[in-house]
Amino acid sequence: MQRLLPLFALLLVPAFAYADAKNPTYDDDVLPILKQHCVSCHGNDKQKSGLNVASLAAIKQGGAGGDVLKAGEPDKSRLYTLTAHSEEPKMPPSGTKIPDNQIAIMKLWIDQGARENSGAKVVMPDKPKVNIGLVNVAKGKPEGAPPMPQAGKLKLDPLYQAKRSGAVLAMAASPWAPIVAVGGQKQVLLYHADNGDYLGSLPFEHGQINSLKFSRNSKLLLAAGGKGGASGKAVLYNIETCEKVTEVGVETDAHLCADISADQKFIAVGSPSKLIRIYNTADGTVAHEIKKHTDWVTALEFSPDGVLLATGDRNGGMFVWEAATAREFHTLRNHTLMITDMSWRYDSNALASSSEDGTVRLWEMENGTNFKGWAAHSGGAASVRYAKNGLLASTGRDRVVKTWDQNGALQKQSAALGDLGLRVVYSQDDTKFISGDWAGNLNWWNAADVKQLVAMDTNPAPLAQRIQAVEAQFVAADTKLKQHQAVYAGAETNHKNAVVAVQAAEARVNQLNAELAAANKAVTDSTNVANVAKAAMAPAKAEVDKFTAAVPNVMKIEAEKQAALNAVNKVALDAAEAAKKAPADVKLAEAAKKAAEAVKPVQAAFDAAKKAVADNAAALKTATDKFNAVSKVANDAVAVQTEAAKKPGVIQPQIAPAQAAIAPAKANADIQAKAIAPAKAALDVALAEFNMVKARLDRLKPPAPPVAIAAPAPMPVKK
Repeated sequence: MQRLLPLFALLLVPAFAYADAKNPTYDDDVLPILKQHCVSCHGNDKQKSGLNVASLAAIKQGGAGGDVLKAGEPDKSRLYTLTAHSEEPKMPPSGTKIPDNQIAIMKLWIDQGARENSGAKVVMPDKPKVNIGLVNVAKGKPEGAPPMPQAGKLKLDPLYQAKRSGAVLAMAASPWAPIVAVGGQKQVLLYHADNGDYLGSLPFEHGQINSLKFSRNSKLLLAAGGKGGASGKAVLYNIETCEKVTEVGVETDAHLCADISADQKFIAVGSPSKLIRIYNTADGTVAHEIKKHTDWVTALEFSPDGVLLATGDRNGGMFVWEAATAREFHTLRNHTLMITDMSWRYDSNALASSSEDGTVRLWEMENGTNFKGWAAHSGGAASVRYAKNGLLASTGRDRVVKTWDQNGALQKQSAALGDLGLRVVYSQDDTKFISGDWAGNLNWWNAADVKQLVAMDTNPAPLAQRIQAVEAQFVAADTKLKQHQAVYAGAETNHKNAVVAVQAAEARVNQLNAELAAANKAVTDSTNVANVAKAAMAPAKAEVDKFTAAVPNVMKIEAEKQAALNAVNKVALDAAEAAKKAPADVKLAEAAKKAAEAVKPVQAAFDAAKKAVADNAAALKTATDKFNAVSKVANDAVAVQTEAAKKPGVIQPQIAPAQAAIAPAKANADIQAKAIAPAKAALDVALAEFNMVKARLDRLKPPAPPVAIAAPAPMPVKK
């Protein structure tokens, strides 16, 4: 297959047609245009508004409205802005605009210093000093929040809408803020490094952007490029205010590469002129000019500590310079074709380079030795970047992005890109890297597994279309979030119900066990009570039997005593009768007296016998009552015992099924518990997506500020 043109061939293609003149002058290029369109009204014979453009000296005198030419600043020169119809009154007044290629010549002429002729020296006006230099270069993340564009400062609509996406010739990632800058058509496109959102654009009216670099503290962005074979400019932007800080480099060809030093005092640029110019950021003057390279300077980068500057050219030449003095520090030899990219390791002790020879090489700075090198991309390596953790990412003609350790061992490889890989950068936290290809595709990759996260391009849609698309995404994300909220709530409810079911099953088993224990205790207790009651019946029965057995004996004794009493009573009555009949008979009277006396002990014995009968009857009754009471207690206890003995038999069969119900209830609870995690994870994803889309919508369409409610007027005080 025929070898493709070198990657940087695209850098020579101008954004639109320019005049052939690379270094236009007033006499050769501008005066013919003015004679054709302007001198009839603003010449030596006639000067409308007091303006004469027939000579450069006359132009510099201006007109009734003041100065019309400011060398080096076309946008502040009314000679250009009125003819370009970017300012009123538009010229010529007939309404017919001067052809674009002629306007481009006028702009380039002013941009390059408005030379009168080829022998004239370019004298650029002194620019106001820009105080952005740092006294100390701090290593590591600066304090405070990373700089992001302030609200309302960044143009949310693309400044230019192209017919198709352009090749990603320039790309840079902020070292600390989630911003990726991509070179677009006459604009710098800014994307969010975390989610790929297009944030807005910065204007670059100087032509094609070939190089982008963030300052080491991420507060500034340097864009460099220009018009191939015509002019080159490097523009420095403040990321927070999105304003131009300064611009340097009045070159006669487009800048191919540029970088700002860590102390922000210097901007180095390289171009097809084979020169490296190092400009002072304070006033735009040239601090150093390096003429060592023998071919186009295609890559350069300051070390993170600001001590060194590495440069490379189209012929494979590489050098390292002292940044402050531009003295040569190392010559690096091994690449055989064009140097396409350079990246310093975070500690400034090692440099990575990529080349059209397909290799990536690592260089140590103590001796300038190439300590590692490997074939990275067949056909040519286009870009290489160090991550803060020391890993490297590269891309090239084989249409893939690869990550490497510092021994050159391949770690991960992406899926195929849409076209030739041109640029790759790491995000601010090294968790992602972003690649750009020849077709203008931008892809975000997860650094851990190289899975594609987001796909964008270099031709963002107009704001209205993006708002419409994001509003649709917001509705979908809101619907999805609500669905997952319902699923998660259902999962939690199901789990809660399942846990309640387990608790109920366990409580049932505990209840049955408690009831069984209580029933068994009741059986034991009632048995003990019944046994005690039944034991009490025997002595009570013995008492009844004892007194029952005594009844005949005491009754017999009573009868005997009754008979004896009757007998002695009869003797006493007979003796008393006899004595009565013979009152004078002393013996009869004595006998009657003795007979009466004899009755008393017998009467006493009878009374005792009678009492014994009564006492025995009472004792028998008492014993019988006691026996009956004891019998009742015993019978009741036996009845209770009998009833209690039934309950364990009723409860026991229920325990096994109740116990068996616990396991499936727990299994279901486990199932429901396991369902919560994926539901929560899905909810978190949906919530993150919702928040991301909402944040995206808020950036594109900020919510209206709350309406201030005026305080009520104070009530008048009555006097």
